[in-house]
Amino acid sequence: MSLIFCLASILTEFRPLFNRQNFTLFCTFIVGFITAPRSETVTDIYQAVRPRTGYHSLVKFLSRGKWNADGVAKHLIKLLQGCFDNWVYVYDETQAIKTSAKQFGLHFFRNHRYQKRNINQSKFHSGHQFGALGLLCSTVTETILFPVWVNLICPKTKQDSSNAVLKRICTHIPRGLIIFDRGFNRRKVFACVLEAGHHLLCRAKSNAVFYRLVDTPKCPKRGRPKKYGKRLHLPYLRYATIDIDNKRYAIASVEALTKMCPQPVRLVVMRTRPKKAKSFRYFCLYTTDLNLELSQIVRYYQKRWTIETAFRDAKQHFGFDTYRVKSKKSISRWVQLSFIAICLTQLVFAITSTTSRPIPVERVCRELGIDWYRPKKLTRGLMVRYLRALMVRRLFSATTSQKSKSPNIQQTFDKDA
Repeated sequence: MSLIFCLASILTEFRPLFNRQNFTLFCTFIVGFITAPRSETVTDIYQAVRPRTGYHSLVKFLSRGKWNADGVAKHLIKLLQGCFDNWVYVYDETQAIKTSAKQFGLHFFRNHRYQKRNINQSKFHSGHQFGALGLLCSTVTETILFPVWVNLICPKTKQDSSNAVLKRICTHIPRGLIIFDRGFNRRKVFACVLEAGHHLLCRAKSNAVFYRLVDTPKCPKRGRPKKYGKRLHLPYLRYATIDIDNKRYAIASVEALTKMCPQPVRLVVMRTRPKKAKSFRYFCLYTTDLNLELSQIVRYYQKRWTIETAFRDAKQHFGFDTYRVKSKKSISRWVQLSFIAICLTQLVFAITSTTSRPIPVERVCRELGIDWYRPKKLTRGLMVRYLRALMVRRLFSATTSQKSKSPNIQQTFDKDA
């Protein structure tokens, strides 16, 4: 199946969410994010695609168009969950550093590289912060992360605060397991996730405290019953050697309670020792899904880092942080369209590999003229560059034999031959 034909068929799945003109503009933005060499502004997308609609129609599509970005994200999640059987969620936050002081919802981030003799003398950077949701889908051969949903975080408003954005996303997605980083170890965060019916998997901080479950006494005493049992000491747990993905780990597992989560959790502790002269190091994970296997818990959290690489690729290749719009609605729609372009690019290659032979990395590198880079699998950068090359080749190929004023590259090659 042709990659371009597969991309066009996937875009038709979003047709019920738009009217006729908005669907044309939606396809223009998605194709523009993929084909534009520098997806920095609406002008770059317009010059790359050259749609029949005017330039100002693209600007109005972001600011005043009658369509819902959250509804498009929900439809994308349903589409991906219908294609893959095994999936979990990954939630994290990312930043977009800007230089303008008049945009909506700017944050101030600390510049940790500040030095007196450094070129950049500013202690703070301004920009926007986003809460993003990724869908981690597993196949027989690989695991793919699709960034599906993103919302703008505004700390000064209750409606768009960090917890409000997470709660809004959790209440509109199907129930499943959500993976967090250790920076989200807060009771308020986990309470809203559990109220929505989801399970969570998170890494504990180094100073986290866990307690054993309370045993019900035969003869209860007066007073308030105990909530927490005795404190767990990690060196005293029973560790067993387990092989996970050809690596050996010393792991202990126990059901416990923690003040960061309102429900009992399953604590998984991995113990490592870099040198015999040094003490042990402990890596703690905990989840509210008590039926998960130990190996599955470790694998899920190892794949959590793929959302960080998705943020990097979105900013490098799909224009995530290079928007030039100022309103809240336009910023939210721009970043959501960037996420959709990434997902559709990855989905095209995933569907092609399942329906026919997968495209090898050597073939992509050879057609792009790359002889110094041989990754183990196709990266997002190679995917988008290969799609861009196919689209350019299709635009400038010889379709008719009629004479026209526009130069026909293929006919010129045939005459020279």
